[in-house]
Amino acid sequence: MPKISVIIPVYNVEKYLPACLDSVITQTLRDIEIICINDGSPDNSLAILQDYAAKDERIVLIDKQNEGVGKARNDGIRAAAGEFIAFMDSDDYYPAPDVLEKLYTAAKKNNVKIAGGYRVKFTENGTITEEKYPINDSGLSFSANGVTDYKDYQFDYGFTLYIFEREMLIANNIFFPPYKRFQDPPFFVRAMIAAGRFYACDFPCYRYRLLPMASKYNIRSTLDYLHGLADNLNVSRDNNLAKLHYLTAQRLNKEGSFMAIQNLFDERASELLALFIKTTAAVDTEWLKNEGYPLPEPFVPEVFTYAVSTAEKYEKIRNNKAVKAASKLLKR
Repeated sequence: MPKISVIIPVYNVEKYLPACLDSVITQTLRDIEIICINDGSPDNSLAILQDYAAKDERIVLIDKQNEGVGKARNDGIRAAAGEFIAFMDSDDYYPAPDVLEKLYTAAKKNNVKIAGGYRVKFTENGTITEEKYPINDSGLSFSANGVTDYKDYQFDYGFTLYIFEREMLIANNIFFPPYKRFQDPPFFVRAMIAAGRFYACDFPCYRYRLLPMASKYNIRSTLDYLHGLADNLNVSRDNNLAKLHYLTAQRLNKEGSFMAIQNLFDERASELLALFIKTTAAVDTEWLKNEGYPLPEPFVPEVFTYAVSTAEKYEKIRNNKAVKAASKLLKR
C-alpha cells in the first residue's frame, strides 16, 4: 500500500502540467502513487502524461472522455490504493519537495484522518500575491500547528491543502458531486465531519495558480454553485455547524447573487431564480440568531433586490413568480 495517492485531474493544461508533475515526482516521500486522469484533453496533455508515465512507474494514467473535474477525481478515488489521498490541480504545484512527507508524518504522529497546511497564491507569470484573506476566506491559513476539531473550524474551501485517509472516504461514501462549480466544498465539509478533527500545519503546502475562468459566471456554473451551497446549508444545519451555515448564507447573498445577476436574461433564468428561492429557504435564520449569527430579517439575497428594481424596465423579469414574491417581502 502506498502511503499517499496523489490524484491529478488533467484537462487542457499542457503549459503548466510539467511543473505540476515535477513537483510531485520529486517529493521526498517516495512511497506514493500518482494517479493522473486525462479528462478528454484536446491539447498535448495526454502525450505529456504518457511521457512521464514511461519514466516513472509510480504514475497511473487513466485516459477517459471529458466528464468534468468532479467525476475525474471520483475515478481517481476509486482507483487509489494509498493509505491517504491528496488532490492536486494540474495547473498548480507543491512549493517544496517535503510537503507530502510532512503531511503524512503529521497525520500519523497525531492519529488523525486529515492533515493540511496553507496555500500560496501566484499569478500566471509567477508573481506571488499577498496572503491576506478576507474574513470569509480566513480559514485558508493557520497560525500554529495542532489538532483542531472541525466544529471549531467550520470552513469549506481548500481541499487540495490536505491529505485524507482513503478508508474514511470509502467507508462514508464521500465523493465529489457532479457540479461544474463548487463541487469541492461539499466534499471537503463531508470529509471533515466524518473525521471530526484534523491536524493544522503552519507551513505552505500548496501553490495555487490564479488563472482567468471563462465560464465562471455562466448559467451552468451558477446553477451548480447554488446546488453546492444548498448541500452545505443542509449538512451544516443537520450537524449543528452554525458558523458554516452563516458563512454559506453569506456566500449565497454575495457571490451567489452576483453570479445570478449575470444570468437574469438567460433562457433558464426562471429555473435559476426558482433554485435561488429553494436554496434561500434552506437558510435557518432563527437558529442562526439563537447561535449568535444574526442575518437581516427577512433574509432576501441581493439578487432579488436587483431583480425587483430591474423589473420596472423589463416585463420578462417583472412577471417572474420568484421576483413577485421577493417584491412582497421587500415591501414589508
